[in-house]
Amino acid sequence: MLASLGCLQPGIDPVFLTLLSAADAVRPADHGWIVGATQSGMAIGSVVVWRFARLAPLAYPLAAFCAFLAALATVQAQSLEALLAIRATYGLAMGITYARAMSVAAISRPNGAYGAVFLLQLLLSTLTALALTELLRQAGARPALAALCFVPLLSILLSMPRFARSLPPRLSAAPPAPAREPMQEADAAGWAFAIATLLFISATMMVWSFTGALAIEAGIGEGTVGLAVALGSIVGAVTAAAVMRERTLIPPLATGVLAGLSLLTPIAAAGSGDATAFVIAIVLLNIGSTAIIIRCSGLASARSLTPRFRTFVTCTHSLGMIIGPVIGSLASMAGGRGGLLLAAILTIAAGCGALLLSTLYRSGKPAFPALFRNAQKGRLTNV
Repeated sequence: MLASLGCLQPGIDPVFLTLLSAADAVRPADHGWIVGATQSGMAIGSVVVWRFARLAPLAYPLAAFCAFLAALATVQAQSLEALLAIRATYGLAMGITYARAMSVAAISRPNGAYGAVFLLQLLLSTLTALALTELLRQAGARPALAALCFVPLLSILLSMPRFARSLPPRLSAAPPAPAREPMQEADAAGWAFAIATLLFISATMMVWSFTGALAIEAGIGEGTVGLAVALGSIVGAVTAAAVMRERTLIPPLATGVLAGLSLLTPIAAAGSGDATAFVIAIVLLNIGSTAIIIRCSGLASARSLTPRFRTFVTCTHSLGMIIGPVIGSLASMAGGRGGLLLAAILTIAAGCGALLLSTLYRSGKPAFPALFRNAQKGRLTNV
């Protein structure tokens, strides 16, 4: 639950940004800056947990309390600069919460943990969006914005050390890490899966960030976009439930190829200008993205040898949410829709390449760790 609350914000951003504009806090043209500030904060927060794994237990409820204050301050912001600082603080605090909670949850049955967190996040996003819409209608934009403080408020309760001690031992604390060198935090397959996670999240956000712009360019109405997003969320939840199992039915590389093709469909559908094709494409994007992110994250965590590496896997989520839109923006500026398509293809191809490397390693060839150790010693030999 705590991990789902930590990554809830991206799922409710469309409604949240609408409330901000309705409250006259920010212009629609500045929505991208708000999202960027929040996601940058989340990335920094997750990296802090990764690099400084021995944070005091009270650091996590304190971070949630800071997020609570930031949520309340959002309603009172008088300028864009102040709002950016507030949302960056909120993202930083929730990034710390998410990274820690997800790392602990992935100790046992990592695929199931990521699937459960994503499933719950999608359900909470849908319920929160519906509740905020109704509150907006009944009380106005500012009370609806203020109501979002209950998310970090609940996070404070769930992150309190007393609550953590009441959990089963396997969930309340990570097992002691074996004494290994930093480069041995995971085997080569684990690093390959983590890199694949980063690349596929980047590709997802690259396309997702420009979905609205592509629809407008194709003359597809806002109602159709809303329907597509709603259907995509529902199907994404079903997909998350389907891939929670630890045993994989489809090889990771095949999953990556199929997911990559699904991520490209919105660009092609928008080019056709067909509304029905666009809705189907958004649904396919949600299926492919949910499946490959859960699968790669779970497989990376399962290959980890230290709690610190599991935290690094969660870092790839926040980092990918920043890298993807930035690359997409640069590609679109350089080549329009064709540039965006090319950037997405290259990113997906790199992700599939990482999955291929993980497959080769798990099959016993090549022996990457032995090569790396020999290279470090200056004795590169055949292995």
